[in-house]
Amino acid sequence: MQLSDKKYLKRLKDFGLSLVTVYKSGNKTVEKNSFETLKENIENGIRLEKNYIRGGKSVFKLFNFDPRIKYTFINASSAKKCPNCGADIDIQSGECPYCGTAYNMDYETKNLGTKYHTDLVMHSDSYKKVTLLVAVIVSFVLSFVYFKTTGRTFNGWDMTKVLFGTALLSLVFYYVFYYLDSFFILLPLKLHKEKINKAQEKFWEENFSIINKNIFFTNLNYELQKLYFESENFKNVIDFDLVDYTTIEKDGDIVRIDVLVREVFVDGGKFKSRQTEKTLRLKRVKREFSLENLGGVALRCKNCGTSMDAFLTECPSCGTRQNYLQEWYLC
Repeated sequence: MQLSDKKYLKRLKDFGLSLVTVYKSGNKTVEKNSFETLKENIENGIRLEKNYIRGGKSVFKLFNFDPRIKYTFINASSAKKCPNCGADIDIQSGECPYCGTAYNMDYETKNLGTKYHTDLVMHSDSYKKVTLLVAVIVSFVLSFVYFKTTGRTFNGWDMTKVLFGTALLSLVFYYVFYYLDSFFILLPLKLHKEKINKAQEKFWEENFSIINKNIFFTNLNYELQKLYFESENFKNVIDFDLVDYTTIEKDGDIVRIDVLVREVFVDGGKFKSRQTEKTLRLKRVKREFSLENLGGVALRCKNCGTSMDAFLTECPSCGTRQNYLQEWYLC
């Protein structure tokens, strides 16, 4: 298990939580949890639900995960190469001696971007509430004007008819506005998203031969784990998910990427979630370590050759800083 994973599980434990995540993998629904060893591989699984549990009871749930993000969890004993860092794995060792895990995340093509985003917005509670509010206001105004102008007088009974007419028209206008708003209001947003998508597609077309997209997003997710679970700046954050990414640009060995992250955090004893935008800069490094056959948990220092724990960030003998065991890391 990677160091950031250990700290992630410790973070959950500190808040008295366990986590059950549900994936759709092929035709199967598979659960992965934080209190048992995963016994079943998940390949290209779509995340469906996260359920945070305390004292045997669910205290917080998350839904609406992007189907373009595919997750793979493979027991190292069934793989020849680590899906994260690409190191050769001894199939008898049970885990990768470099990064300690066998985990993978793949981001699908962005062609689904605008349609998915529109569907996501239309199914959100805020969009439904705003649409209902607009439908009620329009229905009330129309009903009021109709009964006010067509009747000789306007009394309490007429106001009852206005309210009845408002309720009846709201049912009709809600359905109409639900789809009309998605076209007129979301159209500029869809066009903006499409522009972003085309820029990203162009980036990957230009760099597909030099950047492995699968490894890049896997390393990006690992670096986010380090950021959240190894830093004192996010002590109240108990979990996160990569929701989307927008701008991605390359400058030499550095890639700048703007990501939208959903954070689950504790505020005043209550569990909440929020979306936040982050600009990350990832630098490509060469894999400088060679596998040391010492039980699958040790590496050799690149400077003095001392065998050392794979989780250490510097050599205990000479103090040489050891680079991340990935292709891309935050800089």
